[in-house]
Amino acid sequence: MVQDDAQEFLEMGSKFQELGSLDEALTYYQKALDYLKNTDDKKNEADAFLEIGNIYVERKEYGKGQEYYEKSLESYKYVNDETGEGYALTGIGWVLEQLGKYMDARGYYLEAANKFENKNDMERMATVLSLIAETYESQGAWEDAIIEYKRSSSIFKKIKNHEKKEHIDNLIDEIHDKRSKTKTTRNEQILAVVYLIGLIIAEVSVTYINKEAGLVIEIVILFSLLLHSSMDVTYNYSVMLRSMMILPMIRILGLTIPLMQIPTLYWFPIIAVPLFAAVYTIMKSQGLTRKHVGLIWGNKKIQFLVALTGILLGTIEYTILQPKPLIAVFDPLTLITGSIILIISTGFAEELLFRGILQKNAENVFGMAIGLLYTALLFTALHIGWNSFQDLIFVFSVAIFYGIVFQKTRSIVGVTLSHGISNTFLFLIIPFYAPVIFHLI
Repeated sequence: MVQDDAQEFLEMGSKFQELGSLDEALTYYQKALDYLKNTDDKKNEADAFLEIGNIYVERKEYGKGQEYYEKSLESYKYVNDETGEGYALTGIGWVLEQLGKYMDARGYYLEAANKFENKNDMERMATVLSLIAETYESQGAWEDAIIEYKRSSSIFKKIKNHEKKEHIDNLIDEIHDKRSKTKTTRNEQILAVVYLIGLIIAEVSVTYINKEAGLVIEIVILFSLLLHSSMDVTYNYSVMLRSMMILPMIRILGLTIPLMQIPTLYWFPIIAVPLFAAVYTIMKSQGLTRKHVGLIWGNKKIQFLVALTGILLGTIEYTILQPKPLIAVFDPLTLITGSIILIISTGFAEELLFRGILQKNAENVFGMAIGLLYTALLFTALHIGWNSFQDLIFVFSVAIFYGIVFQKTRSIVGVTLSHGISNTFLFLIIPFYAPVIFHLI
């Protein structure tokens, strides 16, 4: 009898809500909750909490709305209702978005999308992905917004909801227009150039002048980036500066490793570990998924062809640098071990940082062309230590090539393999055979 009364109040609340009589609807939902609190009917309780949250949000009382969404989420979890959880999580995300807490909102939206995906509710999943895109768009993170809108559009296409697909496609076109009109300020441009020059001076100092002085400059750059990223700058500029902090960190760590008497080959994974940790932290702070940083296959044939370029690139760079081999003997086990170390520690780690994080963030700040150029210059600056102007030209050209591949495919798989294979030929394979070949020539 109690449950029947509660159900009746829920239905009355729903009717008044549809009519726009929010105060009356709220009254009936509260009466339903009074009956339900003495029962174990968590499902109806969760539904009531959810609708009350919706009413408060419609009235722009966001604090109250979030409170009831969280109550509904707890009740939905109790009855293991993933669809209900998805609704509640979406509601919390929406509240946070209205309050300008975009990164927090994305976390709830992403969790909601996963809940709907688990229930094979693809339409609601696509809708939530479009909400994630909106949070990126609100912050001017254009490329991230486009990625999420495209995911949403592809799902609507798959379920044959052509009207919503067309709507999302129009939003993508609008982003392209907005992006072309977004300009960085003169101060932001100058500051970006200053940091690039600072990194170049630090690398030149380490290589040609004084390592200790170079180390001091790297430390100054690191703390300056930290300070400026926390100041009153745009979201995109702030995350770009934070992602650039990894560059002086790499060099600071690299300058300390030789003091440990560790074989050169193992320097790479030692440096890669904190690099991966820093990239993971950046991804979490920006709310990025693997798709945003290019951890997708894309067109496998194209990725395979890009990977094969590593053979040619490694061979060309060897003719420039002619380094000694990083392995003592040339046998299958040693070669495979060394190759895995280089592919993961240089190919994957560096492409994840430079293309997946830095280039994407620079594109959001400067646009596609200048973002690509700026990232390529940063990448080149970190190769000054090889003491070869020819190699700098080569590295810059490769960075442009890798950057264009990333822009066209939004995947780092091909460039990761190309980079790793290139270093494998440069440091492990060609050094054993080149002296014989050059002697014959």
